[in-house]
Amino acid sequence: MKGVSIAVNEEKCKRDGLCAKVCPMRIFTHSKESYPNIRNPEHCVICGQCLAVCPHGAIEHSTLSGEGLAKISDLHPVSAEAMMAVVRQRRSVRVYKDKEVPREVIEEIARCCGYCPTGAHGGEGWVRNVTVVTGRENLRRVLDYTVEYMKRMKKLLEGVMVKVVSRWSLEARGGLSTLPDLTLRLEEYEQGRDAILYHAPALLFVHAPKDTPTPQADCDAALYAMMLLAHAKGLGTCWMGWVQNAAAGFKIRSFRGLKGFLRVPEHHNVYSAMTLGYPALELHSVPFRETRVTWLSDESSSA
Repeated sequence: MKGVSIAVNEEKCKRDGLCAKVCPMRIFTHSKESYPNIRNPEHCVICGQCLAVCPHGAIEHSTLSGEGLAKISDLHPVSAEAMMAVVRQRRSVRVYKDKEVPREVIEEIARCCGYCPTGAHGGEGWVRNVTVVTGRENLRRVLDYTVEYMKRMKKLLEGVMVKVVSRWSLEARGGLSTLPDLTLRLEEYEQGRDAILYHAPALLFVHAPKDTPTPQADCDAALYAMMLLAHAKGLGTCWMGWVQNAAAGFKIRSFRGLKGFLRVPEHHNVYSAMTLGYPALELHSVPFRETRVTWLSDESSSA
């Protein structure tokens, strides 16, 4: 990153080489006989690992400061059992109470994105972007835009071209598989029922620059982290595929209304979206979900 300067305070440094071990860009080089050398600081991705691992505060970074570090007092604040319970019990919520979520709670949930993994490696994509929509009128406009998009998508999927292409295209076949769901939700809408936003009091959209290496994975990781934190706070969420597609203009490039309404920068794309609110119903059990695990190990190779 241009303009970054990094230095080692030799009075504090103990020459343990920890900074060299954790730096993903190999900016620090180290030998026991000398203090760490620094090369190509412009390649720094602002991950902060060098500051976080040094117990002596010897790293001086022009962009990151030691004052901004949150000290770790407990390396394992949540037991493995409790964490597994949160993951297992988080379910999609489609029935919400008519109750607003406090702004400060939504803000806290949104800001957890900054601690999620990303492939952005510095630059603009290093900063997570979350757009929050609340208020009945704003949510109604999102719903209207999404319905308009869904109607255009239904027309596209019912066309002759998609049916012909689906004979050899798995992507087209996958698109056709969504047609029953799409039709159901539009029919519900015409009958005055909201099976799209589920009358949720808040919507969160995650967007990122199109030119970052892994924008979809970055936004999905951020969204899932928000879902887990929301569940821990007694809130419910639901991953919103149709709303996200509408915001991104997926497969319909001329559809730009919702993206414009959300004020998403032109060079960004919306990759994930979710509803947020207080669940109106309480679940008493967790349905089984199968996971197929395939091992490639020395033992399996020799068997």
